[in-house]
Amino acid sequence: MPSKFRVRRIFKRLVLVIARPLARAGVQPNTITYFSLLLALLAAVMLIITGSSIVYGILVFLSGLFDGVDGAVAREQNSVSDFGAFTDSVVDKVSEILILGSIAIEYSGLSILGLRIELWVILAISSWMLTSYTRSRASNSGVEDLDIGLGGRSERLFLLVVFSILNQLFWGLVIVSIVGILTAGYRFYKYQNEIAQRKRLD
Repeated sequence: MPSKFRVRRIFKRLVLVIARPLARAGVQPNTITYFSLLLALLAAVMLIITGSSIVYGILVFLSGLFDGVDGAVAREQNSVSDFGAFTDSVVDKVSEILILGSIAIEYSGLSILGLRIELWVILAISSWMLTSYTRSRASNSGVEDLDIGLGGRSERLFLLVVFSILNQLFWGLVIVSIVGILTAGYRFYKYQNEIAQRKRLD
């Protein structure tokens, strides 16, 4: 069951408002998936070129929003497929690398809490990847309660957006890094316990 605390629940109605006319117009879900990637790329480029964390935050928000729209369009068109899910998952990871990597480029050499920005970005990317990877492996192992931990993708992106718009991108990076690490660790612990329990029952 999806967590009751997911940010995407807040924007569910907005996602549907955007998705339904696109679905009726015959827009393919994968087209929207790649559009969300384009928005992530644009966010990265604009941060590096202009240094504006506000513009960056708005574009990151739109990228995350359309990442939800593609799935909604697929459901509206009854065209949900393994191919689309695979494409969406890979594009999500590329988007995250662009979104976080641009921070390392723009603020290269600066430090926060005694650690260089580049290290914070490495921690963020690593923890975000592990959060998704632990879920994927647990799914393959038959774990059913997958949507656990408060730091899912939508929550991490939303936190980064909020701090960006408040011109506190540095602290946003720190927060999403810590949230990613804690969520990945929590998922590893919970999934491991459930897998072990299932094995004992078998």
